[in-house]
Amino acid sequence: MLSEEAAGAARTGVDDSRRLSGGWVLTVHVLCAVLIQGTWSSASFLMPVIVKKSFDGEKYHALTITVAPLVLLSLSIFWAALLARVKIGRYLLVYFACGLAPVGMIAMAQNLTQLIALYCVAAVGVGAWSAVQGELIRRLYPSERSGKAFGILTSGIFLFGALVSLVVGNMLKEDPKAFRVFLPVMCGMQLAGVVLLGWLARRAGAERAGSAAAGTISLGATLRPILHMGEVLKRDRVFFRYEAAFMTYGVGWMICWALVPLLCTEVLKLNYGEISESTAAAYQFTLALVTLPLGYLSDRIGPARLTAACFAGLTLYPVLLILTGGAEMLMVASVVHGIFAAGVNVGWLLGPVSLAPTREMVPQYVAIHASLVGLRGAVFQLLGVGLYAMTGRMEVPLVIAALGFAWAGYQMAGLWREMRQNGRGPGGAVEKSGEKNGK
Repeated sequence: MLSEEAAGAARTGVDDSRRLSGGWVLTVHVLCAVLIQGTWSSASFLMPVIVKKSFDGEKYHALTITVAPLVLLSLSIFWAALLARVKIGRYLLVYFACGLAPVGMIAMAQNLTQLIALYCVAAVGVGAWSAVQGELIRRLYPSERSGKAFGILTSGIFLFGALVSLVVGNMLKEDPKAFRVFLPVMCGMQLAGVVLLGWLARRAGAERAGSAAAGTISLGATLRPILHMGEVLKRDRVFFRYEAAFMTYGVGWMICWALVPLLCTEVLKLNYGEISESTAAAYQFTLALVTLPLGYLSDRIGPARLTAACFAGLTLYPVLLILTGGAEMLMVASVVHGIFAAGVNVGWLLGPVSLAPTREMVPQYVAIHASLVGLRGAVFQLLGVGLYAMTGRMEVPLVIAALGFAWAGYQMAGLWREMRQNGRGPGGAVEKSGEKNGK
């Protein structure tokens, strides 16, 4: 009788000797991720600033740009349903057409309405990446090395993203309309990455036909992912508590994410170069340096324990933002943010991957996790910016953010202790999760 891992390898045609063998799979995977997500991370960091400085947008325009990708992550559950129904290569092309190409088209936008409309269309595709990335990590790499693979992939994404942010920030400093040049270039890089990643899935044996015909569409099939999401959370109480802790963490993260562009432009009045250096570049360089060692650490102690510590550490971030009076202090805050966010990023993807009872359920668990980001993004970004607009000061929402991070750390630490007592893996990582969940 084959084990679940062995059976999964047999189904995909991939064995552990080919996964990571010679490093060629991981090397190509990193290149693809860099081309697709390294460029996207830079564009998403700078887009609210472009709205404020190049288009003279108001608070609510910048808020729309920051809210849209996170709220529309709620559509991840539908992306996971699509991923189960079509080949990975075809799925990636749909992702490019919906989620990446519209950002390149912003180069032609003549006003804020056109820019925001195109960016909102692109935001519909944001949730597509997490579903396919989770599935590829599970299919291409042994489970005991998934943290290492994730760390290398994420480090590559953010290192490249930091370099792009520096270059683009200085381009915009010299010419506020430079986005009309670099956005189409980024789009071409993303198309190359999508095509190459589809090839990798086929070449490495991770491609599969899908569980249903792509053309089988009905109202029931459309609504089923939402209904089943509730069933999964009700049945798997550990996963439910994991999501509850991330929901609380989202109070802090969403408030800070929405306020930082306004802090840069309205309070500190920094130029493009200062903004890119003290926020996007500093944050992404830190993520690139720290994610890999934290990926190794996650393999040893489990994503729950690592995430609990990083939630607690993030309490420092809003405190430092309150104390920020210039670009230098903002850079310090961004570095602190990057250190602890790196650990959260590891837990963000590898937690649902490890908690999924079977290989086939990984996209669904990742998609449920990503979909819930949309809920907290809709609520807590509005809360943060609303409090700032009413009071004219950032201290109140940032104090609430700090309390959210602290309470999330407490919740995740309690979950980790319970998981450890119940024997669910080292430090809270799940072992034989299918058996533990009654599968």
